[in-house]
This record gives sequence, structure tokens and C-alpha cells, in this order.
Amino acid sequence: MEKTLPSLASLLLLAGMLPAQESAQELSRRIDQLAQQINDLSLGETGNKGDLQSMHGLGPAASNIYAVDQGVSIGGYGEMLFTGESGANDQLDFYRAITYIGYRFNEDWLFNSEIEWEHVNETAVEFAYLDWMGGSDAVNARVGHLLVPSGFINEMHEPTTFWSANRPEMERQIMPSTWHANGAGIWGNLSENLSYRLYLMEGLDAPHDGTDYDAMDSGLRDWRQKGSKAIANSPAVAARVDWEIDNGLMIGASMFSGNSGQDEDVTNREDLPTSITDIHAQYDNGPLRIRTLWASGSIGRDSGIDETMDGWYVEAGYDLLAGSDSSLMPFVRKGAYDLDSDNASTGSEITNLTMGVAWQPIDEIIFKMDSTTNSFADGSADEDILGVSVGYVF
Repeated sequence: MEKTLPSLASLLLLAGMLPAQESAQELSRRIDQLAQQINDLSLGETGNKGDLQSMHGLGPAASNIYAVDQGVSIGGYGEMLFTGESGANDQLDFYRAITYIGYRFNEDWLFNSEIEWEHVNETAVEFAYLDWMGGSDAVNARVGHLLVPSGFINEMHEPTTFWSANRPEMERQIMPSTWHANGAGIWGNLSENLSYRLYLMEGLDAPHDGTDYDAMDSGLRDWRQKGSKAIANSPAVAARVDWEIDNGLMIGASMFSGNSGQDEDVTNREDLPTSITDIHAQYDNGPLRIRTLWASGSIGRDSGIDETMDGWYVEAGYDLLAGSDSSLMPFVRKGAYDLDSDNASTGSEITNLTMGVAWQPIDEIIFKMDSTTNSFADGSADEDILGVSVGYVF
């Protein structure tokens, strides 16, 4: 708007200096120029000129800033979720309302951020980083608050990127999504089909009382520091590589490794080595998409704590409206996870079976409905969950 005020003043001055006919012609030309400037400011510099496309491992809307030559980018997503669970109250939650704000300084430098409002009244920053892209495609630099490059969902979790009403439970428990931390590193494309990310990040922070840890309770979710005054005595390394093969086939792997003790006493060990690895693959060609993911976590190997956890899932869907502007995707997902997999006597494995359908009338809006059955190895009664959600991205 500040740019338009000098233009208006110039028009008024010009109108008084030119003959009537010339003034009218010049005024018309200047008005056309001014209209184009306003259009560029309101649309052209927001990064929303065309179709949303995923770039550099981020979701489609989170990638808006990479389509901007210079200036501001605004995007976002949201989802409302109804959950009906056996033995519990039905729940209707406006789960997430997200705003992406980015700024492109020039060809080499940009800023990108995700600000999240969760459950209406909880606020968090999920990422806020600077990218330097002044080198080659193979080596770019990133610093700030980053998403850990792990699994399918952690970096790319916009509602239009997965079919179920809620995110896959295994990725929430073992990965643990959404997982974000302060750090810095490099990323790029080693070839047309091979991409990577390599970060040095804040590590996890284990309980320090030495007696109160049980992997079956919540996995590693409570160990996340989320960038808030994070203890940085012992940083971690996060790495990921993805290979996109022809005909829609992609395979990849990731790892996160660090000492979660943060140099404080945890069962007589100050390091408490902790690692999480995953192997993932996806086939996405025409109406058919298949995903599979295996993940494993190791905590305190060769120390007073020695816990392992693992999980997997396979998911397949088929678009009944392939070739049209809409999508109707029935899908099924089968998986299991165990937060205490090195101790078979606990019966801690949980098996998940999800069946549902996702409808996208347009690419940016999605409606989902599914049913999940959780089965417990300890013999507890099965748990049935109905999920219905609506989501959007822009």
C-alpha cells in the first residue's frame, strides 16, 4: 500500500501539467500500470500463482515460498476432526489451524515458517528457518527451527497428503510426529532422482530421575524439547535420503541419533544413546498409491536402560475418479507397533487396521471417513475408533 501513495500523487501532478487529451491518455496508462502493481503485490508475491506443489520434502502449501521470486508468501492448512471411540465420549475438535509465512529476500536467501494453533487454544511454532541456496543444487544450507526429516508424515503432514482422518498411529508413537527441533544443516539433490537432508539438531531430553522411565507409557513423545530453551549439552544428528525411481516408485531411509541424557545422570549413565531409524517406500502411479514404512528405536543400548521399540505399516488406495478434477480414494492400512519390543512377556504390541475413504472435490479440500480397530497382544478387548475429518490447504 505504501508503494501506491507516490503513484497516486504522481498521477495528480501529471494531470495538472498535461493538456486535457494527453492528460487523459497518460492517466489511463498510469492507472493500468498501478492496477498491475497492486495485482502483483496482492497476488504475485504471495506464492499462490499456480497449483500447489511439494518441494524439498515439505508439504504443498509449506512449499509456497519456493515459487516466489522475491517478497512475501502466505499459505496454510487446517483440519477439523470428529472421533467416536468405544468406551469414551465422542469428540469434535478443530484440531489444527496453520499459517505459513515466508519471505524471499533474493535468489539466494529465504525465510519460511509454520505457526500452529492446535485444539483452538494451543499455539506453537513448528518450523522457522533460513535457507541459503546460493550454491549448487547439491548443497544448500538451512538454520533455525526445523522439522526432523523422519518418516512420511513428520515433514509432509498437510491433510491432503494422507488419507486417514488422523495421522498413522505408528508414526505418532515411534517417530514421534510432529517432531521439530532447533538446528542447522545442509540439504540438496545429488542427482535428478536422489535427495538428502543432513542436520545437527537439539537432542531428546530423557527423564533425569533414573527410575521413572517406562517405554510402554508414551514412547519418546515426552522427550521432545520442541526448541523451547532446549538443553543443548549433547546434540543429535538427523539424516535422510530419498531415491525417486521411474514410474512413481520411491524408496528412502532416515536416522536420528544422539545422547538423550544431556550430560545429566540417567540410571548412572550421562549419555543414554538414543536412535530412531526408518526405511520407507512408496509407489504412486496413476490411480494406485501404495506406502510402506518400518521404523525402529533404540534407547540406552549397553546402559542401565536398554529399551527397543519398532513398528510398521502398509497402506494402499485406489482413486476411483482418476483422470478427473476430483479424487475418491478408498484405502486400507494395516500396521503394528510395540514400544517395548525387546520384552515379549509384556504383550505390549498393538495392531492397527484402518479402512476408509477420502474425497477431494478439488485438490485443496479433502473430506475423510474411516474406521480403525486396535488389537492388543495382552488380550485386552479390541478398540474401535470412527474418524471423520475435513481439511484444507492454500
